[in-house]
Amino acid sequence: MWLFCLCGFFRSRCCFERITHVDDIVRGTELAAEERLQGIYNLGTAESYSFNEMVELINEVLGTDVEPVYVENPFEVYVHDTKADYSKMHEATGWEPEVSFEAGVERVCEPYLDD
Repeated sequence: MWLFCLCGFFRSRCCFERITHVDDIVRGTELAAEERLQGIYNLGTAESYSFNEMVELINEVLGTDVEPVYVENPFEVYVHDTKADYSKMHEATGWEPEVSFEAGVERVCEPYLDD
């Protein structure tokens, strides 16, 4: 399971997003609760990936050759590129993302692989 924005579907094809595996989000949320943190803490990664990079890796893992379908961006105001700074959370709890983009894609694709 991934938490990410679907901006890559937009026709510009140049959007970059931080993609954080849900296991990392859950672990960070649990740490924030245990530490009784108050305020705003970012649970993201410092790495960002394009939608096309995601499609390419999924195709690689699944052995497929699916071409993405793009649509026009319906939003007048839109943030195309994001990265997360989790340093505040790291300082408070030691949290940092553990599931790499590649490992996360493999986990998500695993149920769809032929045995």
